[in-house]
Amino acid sequence: MSSIIYIFCQIIVCVLTIVLVAFTTYGLRIAFLSMKEDMQKQNQIIKWVFRGMVCWLAIVGGLSLMGFYHNFEALPPRIMLFGLFPPLLLSIYLALFSKTFSKILQHIPPRWLIEVQSFRIVMELMLWLGFMGYFIPFQMTFVGFNMDIIAGITAIFAGYAFFGRGRVLKPESIIWNIFGIFLLINILFIATISTPSIFQVFKNEPANTFIAAFPFIWIPSFIVPFALAMHLFSLKQVLVLDSKV
Repeated sequence: MSSIIYIFCQIIVCVLTIVLVAFTTYGLRIAFLSMKEDMQKQNQIIKWVFRGMVCWLAIVGGLSLMGFYHNFEALPPRIMLFGLFPPLLLSIYLALFSKTFSKILQHIPPRWLIEVQSFRIVMELMLWLGFMGYFIPFQMTFVGFNMDIIAGITAIFAGYAFFGRGRVLKPESIIWNIFGIFLLINILFIATISTPSIFQVFKNEPANTFIAAFPFIWIPSFIVPFALAMHLFSLKQVLVLDSKV
């Protein structure tokens, strides 16, 4: 039974990653249609973004299959340095420094950036299934110390509550996004101190080693950065940009 659960969890991560890639390209297309600029140039940008995401996922996936991320004693940690940090830095750059992306962000519906976070429900259910399958530690699930599912559940309603029917509840959306970022930091911290490394605090079995395997490596290298990026982009919209809400 545990092997079946493991395979099912692998499928969930693969499907979820594909959905998030599709959402990104679709969101860009909708934004570009609203901008009414050169369609050929816009299509070229969408293609490059899509190819960039696919290449990154392929590189990280290939390194995982080669066992590169399984060395938890390496310093700095390979999962962080060659998995988590590159997309996190890209997200921060786009949110804070890219003028081109700021123009695009103005044309993305604000509620989308919040409602898409509902994917975290699926993510947390996968982690719980992994716990039931004996390859994910208790503390990384919502029955332990990971409360990230709250962001996923509330996202279903928050987007409409903050920006539906002409509403613009900026203070509420800011608080919700900050809370969501806090939940992400919490699970990242728990995951880190659950790995068999010098940072390990939780000594219970199983240790957090599944995260280095394919396709679970896409969780820290794509899925988590995606969630953070949506929070940062949402905050950028309500704090800085004159968004079309």
